Amino acid sequence: MSEPLLSENAMSDLIKNLSPLLVLLIALLGSIQAVAEPANPAPGFTIPQLIKTLEKHFPVIRSGEGSLQSSDNLQSDLLPSTNPNTALETLGPPEALRSFVFSYDPSEERKLRNNRHWAGKIIRNALPEWREGKRWTHRATKQVEKTPDGPEVSEIAEGYRIAVNNAEGRVTITVRPAAFTDTDPESLGVSLSQLLTGLQGAFPQRDEGMGSLYGGDNGWISDRFFSDNAHAELETLGPADGLVGLRYLYALREDDHPEATADNRRYALTLVRNVFPDWAGADAWMNATIDKVAMEADDGAEHMTIDHGTLRLSLRYFVGATASIEILIHPKDSYI
Repeated sequence: MSEPLLSENAMSDLIKNLSPLLVLLIALLGSIQAVAEPANPAPGFTIPQLIKTLEKHFPVIRSGEGSLQSSDNLQSDLLPSTNPNTALETLGPPEALRSFVFSYDPSEERKLRNNRHWAGKIIRNALPEWREGKRWTHRATKQVEKTPDGPEVSEIAEGYRIAVNNAEGRVTITVRPAAFTDTDPESLGVSLSQLLTGLQGAFPQRDEGMGSLYGGDNGWISDRFFSDNAHAELETLGPADGLVGLRYLYALREDDHPEATADNRRYALTLVRNVFPDWAGADAWMNATIDKVAMEADDGAEHMTIDHGTLRLSLRYFVGATASIEILIHPKDSYI
């Protein structure tokens, strides 16, 4: 029978001496594993995830019929619900959604309780680690239902921004990454042709390089456009395939040119919708703000400003050759 290589005492001493090294090695391995794992999972939802336990209330997916848009032309789907005037819209392929919007008509009083409940369930399905999510959504929807065209209610959770508002007769809940980078922060995310969608013939005269907008040291060209009625002017900054800013100025001439003033106001709303296609409350904010600054008629007042994603929209009463409304849109970390 062979002798053991180490006596029991020697083996015990070896284990005692190795124990601190083993503990350190295990700790190091754990640290390496922790570093290897991503700190934040890649953003994204799936349609089955969002409507879990609500499948019978959203029985069909209408591929490509959603109204949400992105600069990289992601698919937007529509999921109408069994409640009238209630819908879920998604942006991105069904297995990797970038964002989504749940909306309903608050005038359907008999359906309000259901709609609030569904909204809370969808938020919980999307953001399961946000324990307060369902209760917060219930409170937020009830709050905006009472204040049509009032201020937006928002929260950040799990790396997403949840925004609830009530504009143009719909309660809308929008969820998208808090660090939203759908458009290049150095640009508006739209081309000149996209900006002028729905405005064919509205700006027939274009003077290339004659605009007054300033592009810093980037060498961007500013173009100028005159409206078909000669009482509005649009200036754009940057290349036609990727604008970086705009200024729109239209004269307040209700007394002697009411039709032109109405048309130019409509052009203003269209321009804003084209830059912010996923902002459901754009028209409501624009109309309320134009009415406010026009009534106050204070040429010394500061711009009324709202940030939407990476962009800033500013509006003010401005007196040049005549009293006017001035609108500026640019990335919020820049100026024009």
